[in-house]
Amino acid sequence: MKKWPQEGYKWYHDACDMFDYPGLPYGKLIKALIANTDTVLDLGCGIGTASVMLSPWCGRVVALDQDENALRYLGDHVRERSIANIDILNAYWPVQTPIQADVIIALHVYGAMRSFDNLMLVFESAAKGGFIACNAPSSRQDESFVELKEALGIPPNYEKCDNGCYIMGVMEALGAHTTCERVTYEFGQPLETLDEAARFICWQIQGEEAMLPVIRKHVERYASKDGGKHVIPITRHSCGITFLK
Repeated sequence: MKKWPQEGYKWYHDACDMFDYPGLPYGKLIKALIANTDTVLDLGCGIGTASVMLSPWCGRVVALDQDENALRYLGDHVRERSIANIDILNAYWPVQTPIQADVIIALHVYGAMRSFDNLMLVFESAAKGGFIACNAPSSRQDESFVELKEALGIPPNYEKCDNGCYIMGVMEALGAHTTCERVTYEFGQPLETLDEAARFICWQIQGEEAMLPVIRKHVERYASKDGGKHVIPITRHSCGITFLK
């Protein structure tokens, strides 16, 4: 997994605001699972955009992540908005003492959802069920930067499947009823300057800092102007998996 640069938290927050994430791709699917008295575990919450979305829909949100910097960002957001029903927990999943919740949400928590034991713990810890989003297989996942990667000698990564079929299979084997909805949505990145756009692209393609001069030469072909921002357009292809007990 890419290590987040310090400015990455703001980048992600700005992208969520511009592209209404996770509400636009997943909001209806998630809201259908939740009652207003439920406790919802946002597993791998990051900066908490999903936790904030969930908070008006349920009684309590447990926002769990191992990234202290991301949780600090969420804490500031919660205080600014005076949100009273989000409990922030800094921990690595699986936690030593399982967290019981009515519904568990895991949006693109890549490592944790690749383990049978972790998936079984998610199943056992959710009273009603949950929602898991993961990358879907698509030859277009990497198309935005293919030519740039070729110029830099970075191999293209066409397939970014996170084994959604495996996740569904495990949940069904454990007794859950599962459905999967293929979701395609725009989730690009707004940046303030072209230099910032070049740094973002370098991070996105997992490039080295020494590659920045080459990236800067190409950056204008990738960054379109939108409302005063330089926006890197990126199309996401995901599997939205619902499981019910």
